[in-house]
Amino acid sequence: MGLRLLAALALGLVALPVLAREWRFDVTLDGIGIGTYRYVLQESGDVRRVTADARFRVKLLLIDAYSYEHHAQEEWQGDCLTTLTSRTVERGKTTTVSAREDGDAFVIDGARGRETLPRCPMTFAYWNPRILQARQLINTQTGTPTPVTITSLGNERIDVRGAEVESLRYRLETERNLIDVWYSPRDEWLALRTTTKAGGHVLSWRRR
Repeated sequence: MGLRLLAALALGLVALPVLAREWRFDVTLDGIGIGTYRYVLQESGDVRRVTADARFRVKLLLIDAYSYEHHAQEEWQGDCLTTLTSRTVERGKTTTVSAREDGDAFVIDGARGRETLPRCPMTFAYWNPRILQARQLINTQTGTPTPVTITSLGNERIDVRGAEVESLRYRLETERNLIDVWYSPRDEWLALRTTTKAGGHVLSWRRR
């Protein structure tokens, strides 16, 4: 890279290319299809912008027995979350979250009111395998900091888009859920499964 280009980058005169990645999942509840989840990640230099959209419907005798819509936007500086906004409508009830970095703190206005964390937290950002080193992750639906215990479950072959592939399986345990997440040997997020401790219901995400 030439000296002129390096100087221009340092002065902000040259725009860095934006790299985009997308993950789309079909979601089932206890084996029954209920909707989709979509993540879009845009990276420009060290800045990451993430948009997440979910839409679930559970019908009983042609009537919506359960509905869920979630939209979240996150901005990261490297592996540090700097801002978060989300809006969730579940069974007609709306929850909003607004959070931001403020000096050495990260301030969250969420379902439990205002909470303050040290700077550089992480959400349940499954697209980033660095979450596997965390002890606490933020729930984007509620803004609640959630303690997690993470265990490696070893290698496993799983079906992804009709092909059997090698994967590494990890378990994230929270107070309410057991979350299994699979990554490729190159750290590509492949699949997710959540099992509730109360009732044993299983929510599975299958890559489209």
